[in-house]
Amino acid sequence: MKIFVLMWLFILGLHAEEFRGTFITEPIFNASVYMQTVGNPENPAVVLVHGLGDEASTIWESTIELLKNDYYVITFDLPGFGQSSKANELYSPLNYAKFIHYVTQTYVKKPFHLVGHSMGGAIALKYTSMYPSDVASLVLVDAAGILHKFAYSKFLTHSGVNRFFDEQNGLIQGLQTQKLNNFIDKMTDKFDDKMRLDMDVVLASEELRSTILGGSPSSIAAVALVQENFNTIPPTINTRTTIIWGEEDGVAPLETGYVLKKLMPNATLRIIPEAAHVPMLSHEKVFLSLLLSHLQNRILAPFDVRKAPIEAATLKIKNVKEKTYTGVIKNLSISDSQKIVIKDALIEELSVMNSEVEIINSTIKGQKEVIVTAQNASLAIIASDLSGAIKVSNTRLNLAGVVMSSPHKPIEVAKRSVAIFSLCEINGKQIHGKEIFESRGF
Repeated sequence: MKIFVLMWLFILGLHAEEFRGTFITEPIFNASVYMQTVGNPENPAVVLVHGLGDEASTIWESTIELLKNDYYVITFDLPGFGQSSKANELYSPLNYAKFIHYVTQTYVKKPFHLVGHSMGGAIALKYTSMYPSDVASLVLVDAAGILHKFAYSKFLTHSGVNRFFDEQNGLIQGLQTQKLNNFIDKMTDKFDDKMRLDMDVVLASEELRSTILGGSPSSIAAVALVQENFNTIPPTINTRTTIIWGEEDGVAPLETGYVLKKLMPNATLRIIPEAAHVPMLSHEKVFLSLLLSHLQNRILAPFDVRKAPIEAATLKIKNVKEKTYTGVIKNLSISDSQKIVIKDALIEELSVMNSEVEIINSTIKGQKEVIVTAQNASLAIIASDLSGAIKVSNTRLNLAGVVMSSPHKPIEVAKRSVAIFSLCEINGKQIHGKEIFESRGF
């Protein structure tokens, strides 16, 4: 019997050594926070930050198992989530960054590798901008909320946020709560109406957070996330960064990954095919391999290798649906087509009519003053460079991570159009917002 008890205590001791969970009290939210430290504190430190959802830090279990022998791993349930206390507090990226700073200054006390998923990715980005000397390297996994709030809401409405809860044949069902799901659906379906409220005022008031957002940590954190302006942050971050994204992410648009890759001076983008919003669970082996390569600073093959024809082509696309094109294109004309993607291209002149088109990681530069015309169209230009003007008529423009220069008016309007700018630079000016154009220009 004595031997049995000793063996049982030994097993419990091993378990406690591997997963040392404890509760701490922190000063930012005055919350009781569940935290784990795993591994030898003398090893390089890795801090893992989760996103929305009461499963919280449990999404990192496989990651911890991989890293525990060679790294000192710190995880926690953010205040308002998981086993940490929940209250009607301002759960904003800024306050979460301050919370992480308290934790790392208290329990790490040296530069660390910072890994953030979804909302945690946005928090990690904010943290690195505030405390750059703390972060040895940065990993952003399907970071949410980086684009302008209108661009993000339209993406969720268009893609159907419920896809997130059904992906991978139920593998990760329940990762977020149904309450949060319903909240996001309602928020995005009527986003324009809701944003007539000054949500910054709502977030700043305990009473309004209770009245309008129900005092729910998930709701408060979601609204605070989309309210955060990340416009000026990515270009200032020189920290070595790996951006990991699920190719089929229906919650945080892949275009965000392209934008961050373009704007962050020392960033690499890795896309996981067929993965959705939570690749550490749905595509565990691939994710962990990418993470380990980053932590070990192994050089991987370049993300983008542009393959182009020797001579520029003239391309006319009509009555086409769901097709991708690339290469060097002299004149590109797209009409009566849907879900057309132009990727890794060099274009001299672009015309879009009665079509839905997305331009990704490309350059549009020609001899004419107006290099892009769009009529009765939905045109998204992502992580691209433009030299010249855009002329629109009854068109919805979504420009994200675009660097644009024009000696004259950058955007000319023939008929009422709407433009959403996310982390753009136009004639040297940072632009992040929504514009409704009548018969005038920008």
